Amino acid sequence: MVDTALVFFIAAAIMIVGFLANILFRSTGWPEILFLIFIGILLGPVLKLFSQSDFLPVLPLISTFTLVMVLFRGGMELDLYEVAARSLRSLFQTIAYFTGGLLLIALFTHFVLGWQLIDGLLLGSMISQTGEVVVIPLVKKLGLQDQSATLLSIESVVSSIVCIVFFFAFLATKLSGTFTPMSIATSIIMEFGVGIAVGAIMAVPWLRVLATLEKNDLVYIATLGYVLACYAVATALGGSGALAILAFGVILGNDRQVLRILRMKRFASSLSEAKNYLMRFQTELSFVLRTFFFVLLGLIYDATQSGLIIGLSIGLPIVALLLTARFVAVSASTWRSPMASEKKTIIGMCPLGLTPALLSFIVLQYNFPDGYLFPLIVTTAIITTNIIASVTAFVSKRSKSRKREIQVSPL
Repeated sequence: MVDTALVFFIAAAIMIVGFLANILFRSTGWPEILFLIFIGILLGPVLKLFSQSDFLPVLPLISTFTLVMVLFRGGMELDLYEVAARSLRSLFQTIAYFTGGLLLIALFTHFVLGWQLIDGLLLGSMISQTGEVVVIPLVKKLGLQDQSATLLSIESVVSSIVCIVFFFAFLATKLSGTFTPMSIATSIIMEFGVGIAVGAIMAVPWLRVLATLEKNDLVYIATLGYVLACYAVATALGGSGALAILAFGVILGNDRQVLRILRMKRFASSLSEAKNYLMRFQTELSFVLRTFFFVLLGLIYDATQSGLIIGLSIGLPIVALLLTARFVAVSASTWRSPMASEKKTIIGMCPLGLTPALLSFIVLQYNFPDGYLFPLIVTTAIITTNIIASVTAFVSKRSKSRKREIQVSPL
């Protein structure tokens, strides 16, 4: 039995450390993800203050709720006009990187490790992406040219969406026991179509509700309840609850364009204050959930000798495959472009974020024979790719500083 006072003390310490780690990240470029995971490993496997059995029963609920909140916030921050106007190379790079990483990982796990092909596709769909939580703040610090910064920022947002769609499609295929191209295509269409339709249909009337409740202090609570209902409806109809939440958030975030299309422009001015209120609370809630989740990832990490051997022996080759796929994708997307001069930096901006961790926990709830391997491999990949991104950022900043010194130095 865990002491309540100890739990509260550790929770307070985690929130404070998470806040300080975020400040450190913004000043040094070393992602707070690394600090939070290591804190979890310290509290769990090292000091043994908590055990996996304390959290495994609630992992599905925590991971799903965190995924919903993160997607809702991400959707509200996604500017559709910017994506549509400046996304051609970003979309190409996202699709090329995802496809390459997915296939390489599936083939490696199938032919080298002896996994079922569907399991390799599940793992590949989780981690063939970049994490916006790390990428976007790093990009702002690097001083990249606008084209490269936009490429990386849009890729990090869109890649999470692509991964979620394919992950749930592969998961549905595995649960059905029927693994054919047609079954995968059907799952993707169902997940994608029903999820987006439910999210869009439920979001539009809520715009009017927000305009009416703009000055109500409890508007966020009402919206949160409605968002959870949206997830439940989409899931019950056979669609992706995650995509429904994303679509819901996108419509709220692009309310002016949506209201103009629907000829409801008179509500647009009323939504501004309500949206700002929602975003402020959603940002803080997402930060708290993200902080605790990465600590939780460390808490359940298998830090025994056998766990470390498995994590490194599988995780590191998979990261190498991801870098191979990323090299090809970035080389193609930056070909004959000014961005080619920053190709090495773009390749190194490959940190995994929250989405792979959440999806790896979702696998655990189904008690697949090798399901315990997914969080172990994903955690190793998260740590490794974040170190690569941090080193890349450091080298890039140092290189730019030297160039500036050469340019201003007297002849």
